[in-house]
Amino acid sequence: MKEEFKKYLKDVDIIGAIGEKVERIYDFYREICPGEITGIFITDYIKEDGERVYEHLWFFSEKYCMEAKQFITTDDFDISPIKNRIIYWVLKKQNYDFKKATEKSRLHLQFNIDTGVNGELKASKGNCDYLRNIILKYVKSNMKE
Repeated sequence: MKEEFKKYLKDVDIIGAIGEKVERIYDFYREICPGEITGIFITDYIKEDGERVYEHLWFFSEKYCMEAKQFITTDDFDISPIKNRIIYWVLKKQNYDFKKATEKSRLHLQFNIDTGVNGELKASKGNCDYLRNIILKYVKSNMKE
């Protein structure tokens, strides 16, 4: 796995067995993705009791987005073309200036692809900065004209 992906996992507190599962899923997607995987993101949110919940694992390449749904407990994988195919996206933010995340920052992205596929990415705390980077690199640049 790429060093930048390992750093990301550490930054969002993914360690141990969950980190090992992420590596196995990464290896799986490397086998089926026609291009180099260049981005990683894990959706997360904070419950009312303060517990951090990790939901879905995303990988991105220049032309594709890949999602492992409920990756901690299931093996449910998909891949969809993304290159110049995003037709709509909406972003909701809370306590986030789109520059530097705080402990209270929350970010929520929903997007639709012209194939009928949609995606939902949520972030809390420092993960908001990573989601901002995903938006700028993979969502904004792939809007269908």
